[in-house]
Amino acid sequence: MSKVMVVDDEIEIAEMIEDFLRIENIEVVKADSGEKALELLKEDIELLVLDINLDGMNGIELCKKIRKANFIPIIFLTCNNSQNDMLLGLGVGADDYITKPFNPVELVARIKANIRRSRSYNQGSIRDEIITFGDIAIYKRGYKVYKNKENVNITSKEFNLLLFLIENAYIVLSRDQILNRVWGDSFYDENLVNTTVKRLRKKIENNPEKPEYIKTIWGVGYVFEGDVR
Repeated sequence: MSKVMVVDDEIEIAEMIEDFLRIENIEVVKADSGEKALELLKEDIELLVLDINLDGMNGIELCKKIRKANFIPIIFLTCNNSQNDMLLGLGVGADDYITKPFNPVELVARIKANIRRSRSYNQGSIRDEIITFGDIAIYKRGYKVYKNKENVNITSKEFNLLLFLIENAYIVLSRDQILNRVWGDSFYDENLVNTTVKRLRKKIENNPEKPEYIKTIWGVGYVFEGDVR
């Protein structure tokens, strides 16, 4: 049985989400504050549904704290529906974003999809396929990236973006192509791709301002250039 934590100070919303998840045989742990969520967060919790507008420690601050040591999937749930709010939420490490009011069936579908992806990424083994270029090593099944043999703190979207670029090395990919492949929908603004590429460069490039691997093709998109093995 999967276990999900819902962090929301609106009791009615948390209980509604719990009712829908129980139908899918998913156990729910509820927290009404960021501080309480940190107390209850354990290894067996597979995903967080996190409201941004919490009193005290808000969802952005909580996500930052969690991302320092934990790669658990996080879905932001909020009434803020501007592109800037979406980019901010995803920029601090969230995996998905849904606005209030929302369709509970859609939220459940996203929760299940993120849990499936997380489980498949964590099924690494000694037969894991390893991709290397420069001082970077990528473990495809283990969902890990190393730079100079040091583990890189990378989100699922950053990992998927990097892998998609590598699998299409020396092919220019438009932002629309990247949105559809990495986020599964072109609904998101193209600036989301730019923001994610910028974060990714900071983590894998020796000089993010003059990238060696992830190159910008102005007016089109991005291309990966590197000796991949």
